[in-house]
Formats: sequence, C-alpha cells, structure tokens
Amino acid sequence: MDKILKVAKRLKTFTLEDIVMFGEIDADIAGKFLQESENIKSCENKFEYVEIVKTEDKFKIIDKNIPSKNSDIIVVTACKIFLENCQNRNITHNTLNAYRTFINAHITPYFKDFKLKDIKISDVENFRKTMQNKQISERRIKNILALLNQIIKYFQNEGYIDKTCVFEVKRIANIPKRQIQILTPEQLSQLFKILKNKYPYMLPIVQKLITLKQPLNTILTGGEQQKKSLKRKIRKDFYKIKQELGLTNYMFDDLKFCQKCVD
Repeated sequence: MDKILKVAKRLKTFTLEDIVMFGEIDADIAGKFLQESENIKSCENKFEYVEIVKTEDKFKIIDKNIPSKNSDIIVVTACKIFLENCQNRNITHNTLNAYRTFINAHITPYFKDFKLKDIKISDVENFRKTMQNKQISERRIKNILALLNQIIKYFQNEGYIDKTCVFEVKRIANIPKRQIQILTPEQLSQLFKILKNKYPYMLPIVQKLITLKQPLNTILTGGEQQKKSLKRKIRKDFYKIKQELGLTNYMFDDLKFCQKCVD
C-alpha cells in the first residue's frame, strides 16, 4: 500500500505501532503488508525501509519466430503470388519475363497437382531429370531450379510452410555455352523457300536480321505489346521451320551470323 510505504520511507526505522499511528491504518492490514513487502526489512522487534532501485532496461528481446501456417496453398497459386510480389520489388522487366516463362513453361506444368508444402528433395531431383530428358540446356535447368528454390524459400520465410524442403543449386562443373550455328548456303536457300511459301510475313524480318546482324528485339517495330505478340508468333512458327529443316538446337537470332541473304 502506497500510504504505508510513504510513512515507512519517511521514518526509515519504525515499529508496527508507528505505522498504525502515523498512517492511521488497521494493525492487521499493516502487519501483513510489512511482512510481505520487498521494501520492508525486519530487524529484531523493528522494521527498516529498504529502497529498491529499479534499473530501466535499455533493450528487450522480441520474439521473431513465425509460427508455420502449414498452408495448403498449391504450387500454381504460390507462383502467382510470388510473381505479384516480384512486381512490387526492384526487379527488371526482362528478369520478370524470364520468371514468368520458367514458371508457365516448366514449374507449374510439372508441379500443378502439388501442394507447396508437399514438395520434397526427391521431387526436385525428378523435376531436373524430366527437364534433362526434354533436352533443355543445363544452364536453363540450373536457372529454373534456382527460381523454384527462391519460390519455396519465400513461402518458408513468410511462415506459410515448414522448412522441410531446403536445397541449394550448386554448379559442380562448368556448363559450356551453346555454340552458334551458321546455316550452310543450301540450308539458307531452303529456309527462304519455306518462308516464301508458308510464312511470307517472316521473310523481311529474316532478311533484316541477316543484313543488319542485330537481334530480333532491335529489328521489330511498334509498341511493346505488339512486339511481344509478334515475337511469340515468330518463335512458334520458327519451331515448325526448324523441324522441316532438320535443325534441333538452333536459335532464331543465330540467323544474324549468316554471311549473305538469298533472294
């Protein structure tokens, strides 16, 4: 009780009767308080007041542990949330487009029936083997796996899922760069015949690519959305052309390394 402590602090040394008299407090209440208070010290038949200095904490411990929500979020939904989050961060337009391509073409098709929390290291390893069987380049596989790891880590750190799938994509050997392929005069002649007969819209584009020796993105004109739509059409049609020419690991931009344009 504050009244008893004020009297005790003023008297320093006192008896129960002193507290009762000066504080005008019931003897039983005062006696019980004196026995229990940490500020009062019993000394023979008297009491002494003890000042307890409370030190002010200069810092405190904050619990930063995030309880796992163990969410049943599926991989497809998780990827959408991850991409939305990427748009709010300082990520370049090209990087974001690469993320979308890797997710839409590889990650979600393979893991579409998975809950994110159920992915195990063995699933990641099987995913890698599946991409290798599709003859995807080792460099591209490494980047896709690194992105998958980034997505899983994001939801682990946000507390959605437990850290039951923690891995590292580590290079154990140098990945050789894909060699530029240059078409022979016969292949180039055959290419132009196919373009004239089946894909005339692509003919001036290929001619410019070879003449100017610049990448496709530089040659195309128009708005950003228009260029993206045209590039998708070119990539799709050029895949059919490659099959007809018997070319496998050939890129459209390799055409700019051709030596001459056949009319």
